[in-house]
Amino acid sequence: MKPMRRSLRCLTFSVALSAALFVLGAADDAPAQTPPAAGAIPPSIAQLEIFGGYSSVRANMVSSGTQLNLKGASLSAAFDVNHWLGLVCDMGLYHQGNVAGSGFSLTVQSYQFGPRLSWRNRTRLTPFGQFLLGAGNAVGTLYTSSIESGMPPLGSSNSFVFTIGGGADWRLSPRIGIRLVQAESLQSHFLNGSGNGNRQSSLRLSSGLVFSFGNN
Repeated sequence: MKPMRRSLRCLTFSVALSAALFVLGAADDAPAQTPPAAGAIPPSIAQLEIFGGYSSVRANMVSSGTQLNLKGASLSAAFDVNHWLGLVCDMGLYHQGNVAGSGFSLTVQSYQFGPRLSWRNRTRLTPFGQFLLGAGNAVGTLYTSSIESGMPPLGSSNSFVFTIGGGADWRLSPRIGIRLVQAESLQSHFLNGSGNGNRQSSLRLSSGLVFSFGNN
């Protein structure tokens, strides 16, 4: 129950933080504009940014410490409140067909939301940091089959998940950009049949395309 209570506290904090940042961002009137330097690129802001790309989730087996790599895709939508604050909805799907050489498969899905802080400047590069929290689901033969003699299957597992990290986008045009990298710590509590606890601490790496809609 302790991980659940901890996750509920994180969820409450995330909702409160997102609401507070939204109010601050909405109340933040546009500052006085300074003329751009010769050759500088004016900062760009879109009302909506859609990201889609490849993701890799790297973790260790809790019971043995063996490295586990899941490959898949991430999709997110970010609503930009102003030049520095955005609200993000993120979905991910990751798969490994042969977990640690065991022959078992594993598929993990995640659904998260939270605030993003971006540093928009007069270059094409936009660094950002974000904190997302939500839920995840783990399925596959690792959960539907007996992983040890006499041990019943674990069954599909649901968990609160959260990620914290950041990345950088490179703007190709007002409407299209490249997410050079997005690196995050992914925390979850899926069942794993180990006496060492159910907490997983993983690294999520993503890269792909960003499409911008709205004002620029």
